[in-house]
Amino acid sequence: MTMSDAPGNLPGIMGIFAHPDDESFGMAGTLARATMHGHSAAIVCATRGEVGEIADSALATPENLGQVREGELRAACTAVGVYDVSFLDYIDGQLANADEDEAVGRIVSHLRRFRPAVVATFTANGGYGHPDHMAIHRYTLAAIAAAADPVRYPEQIAAGLAPHRVRKVYFTAFPRERMLAMAAEARKQGQDFVPGGDAGTIPLEEMGTPEAEITTVVTLNDAEFAAKLQSMRAHATQMPSDSPFAQATPEQLREFMGRETSVLAPPPISDRAYSTPEDDIFAGL
Repeated sequence: MTMSDAPGNLPGIMGIFAHPDDESFGMAGTLARATMHGHSAAIVCATRGEVGEIADSALATPENLGQVREGELRAACTAVGVYDVSFLDYIDGQLANADEDEAVGRIVSHLRRFRPAVVATFTANGGYGHPDHMAIHRYTLAAIAAAADPVRYPEQIAAGLAPHRVRKVYFTAFPRERMLAMAAEARKQGQDFVPGGDAGTIPLEEMGTPEAEITTVVTLNDAEFAAKLQSMRAHATQMPSDSPFAQATPEQLREFMGRETSVLAPPPISDRAYSTPEDDIFAGL
């Protein structure tokens, strides 16, 4: 059992997301920084992205896409030094319909097993209203509270998974102003830019997170940024050749992806109030 915040060890981080590639676009550079400095890190993924796109028919078929994307996630995590990768075994697109007590319990078991000091997941709006993203946000917050409660999921405690209190909770947050600027620029060039595509369920003006709410900015150095790009590129099935990512210049990529932003949840979600703004997810621990 990994005791990521046991005495003598550096605090650990766990990312809890809905699909393979959520972690790479949201926080791969932050994960790389953590592991490069000796922190343990884990990813819990609710689904295998079975109904995602297939950028190249040579990479996967609809029948084996989930299996292929599991492999992509493991490769993406390896690129940033994360070797603890788990799946909750839900079906892509159906996470919001899961039995909530069961889903929360599955997450609780990973929190009690890995014992992270820091957890990161989506914002309440899922970035662009993706139902799976919003569902994993709700389940993760419920699980953080339940993991610390000795009355909840007693069968786990009987099996040796002691209650655990996460200390800092982050919501990965794409700045709304940057998203709106990207949309405006795309329209100038005659392109239709819709974050999330068909999976978006909220108006563009409500997508992302207002800059004023962002508490935490991690500016990636060259090594961290290189690891992030390697992690993102591992998700080849999700990278069509005509995507903005594939067509961007190195300078544009650095401008667009070189800063990772998030919102530190206030107590009682995090265990106390921490000083913000900050540039280190482990600050104050």
